[in-house]
Amino acid sequence: MWRSVLGGLLLLMLASPVFSAPFEFSAQDVNGKMHTLSNERGNWVVINIWATWCPPCRKELPELAAFAKAHAKDHIKVWGLSVDMAASPDELSMFAQEHQIGYPIFKMNPQKLSVFGNIPGIPTTFLVNPQGELVARHVGAITAQQLMQMIKNNS
Repeated sequence: MWRSVLGGLLLLMLASPVFSAPFEFSAQDVNGKMHTLSNERGNWVVINIWATWCPPCRKELPELAAFAKAHAKDHIKVWGLSVDMAASPDELSMFAQEHQIGYPIFKMNPQKLSVFGNIPGIPTTFLVNPQGELVARHVGAITAQQLMQMIKNNS
């Protein structure tokens, strides 16, 4: 019985919106360009928190890159927020080029990610709807199919 109650609570937590009002987040990517969520109104924004030293993160990168490329004209953006404390922005930029990551990569201090709420581990992916609301969170590696399902579930 407890297992089904806990499972139901977990499902409710994952299905519920993370935030119900638009929020703001801005950061400079590793190439020096400033990005602001408010400038992305009208687009879905997938925010993936990852690190180069994280095996599940590295595993999902090719799929995230292909997803970003395939949906570039569909009002879906992908941002990669790296928590690599030891890597410089130049190293992260080179990593992104080597792995053909065409979406913006940001070097982030983990403390600055508190705006997203609880991040229990990496990779963690958040979904921001076109109104600027943080509507979903996925902990662990994610696939393109799961990303599309998150968008459909929150449309």
